[in-house]
Amino acid sequence: MSAKVLTFEAGVVAVLADCHIHPGGGPEFPAHVLAALGDAHLIVTLGDMGEAAGLDQLEAITTVVGTRGQDDSDDPRTDNDALLLNIGGKRIGCVFNATSAGLAGSSDPFTPVADFAAACRKLFGTEVDVLLHASTHKPATDAIGAQGVAINPGSAILPAERAAPAFARLVFDGGRMEPEIVFVG
Repeated sequence: MSAKVLTFEAGVVAVLADCHIHPGGGPEFPAHVLAALGDAHLIVTLGDMGEAAGLDQLEAITTVVGTRGQDDSDDPRTDNDALLLNIGGKRIGCVFNATSAGLAGSSDPFTPVADFAAACRKLFGTEVDVLLHASTHKPATDAIGAQGVAINPGSAILPAERAAPAFARLVFDGGRMEPEIVFVG
């Protein structure tokens, strides 16, 4: 597996995963979730988004890029097993399942592999400042190393039991990044 590399200007990045959007036969995006994404300059999806119709709804807001999960239709926006984003001077590694990608011993709770930096260099070609990962339907923010962070946005549509509907927001400004989990339930 090797990561596709994309560069974007700084701004607001919304991160979604595990939504399983299937119009006409399953979940759809509620209006309040789409409204909560309205300030995003980029939407990153981490897999299990469902059918392309859901990605089309997101792309009506802004640019959409992402990784592929197990419940995704074929779509060039998300046909990546791993993605490296360069935004605001930060290196952001994106995967659907950190355990399957060789970056974690466990995704729930997130436990990085012993030599996380080497695993990142192997997968992304560099160490990362931020790891975005999914597949648990539970939002979480975990430290990785001295200055890094692993973020799981959870699911804005189908959260795990005892988890609230959520997505992640990363705000890039002046070389800094402020991550937050946004609850939309």
